[in-house]
Amino acid sequence: MQGQSFEEVLTQFEPLIKGQLKKLNLYRSHDHFYQIGVCALWEAYRKYEERKGSFPAFALYTVRGHMLMELRKERTYDERFVLQDQQVSTDFVIPAPIGDLFRGEDPLAELEPYLGQLSTRELLWVREAIVYEKKLGEIATEQNVSKNTVATWRKTALKKLRCVVGAARI
Repeated sequence: MQGQSFEEVLTQFEPLIKGQLKKLNLYRSHDHFYQIGVCALWEAYRKYEERKGSFPAFALYTVRGHMLMELRKERTYDERFVLQDQQVSTDFVIPAPIGDLFRGEDPLAELEPYLGQLSTRELLWVREAIVYEKKLGEIATEQNVSKNTVATWRKTALKKLRCVVGAARI
């Protein structure tokens, strides 16, 4: 990029920055990520060494890399910190165990339309874990199986229930 000013390089490579914004679906913070792209292009302009390859490839790698790093930072921040308004307050409601809600009747009766696809082991997991709120380890001990086995029952039961409930909504 010898002989060209950064302004000329920016004009030439602005479509690259905008293209990365589009490819990464960065619409909500467009100006922020555009600025990151410009700064990354500036860094690429300063650090480019002609003997190591072409500038367009280096610029693309640098701009995209900086945008992805910023996305990663934002995601990490969002996972670690929750705004006060987004927190769910449970100060006033203590839910009763689901088994208490049915008072003697079969707790799975209302769920029957959704449970037809489940095996006996998956039904056992639904009854013990969801209705009677037992932990995975408790179920494994009572059934004389490993925790991994019960986890497999849970995984397949939930997968089947998601399919059945999703189909029922359509």
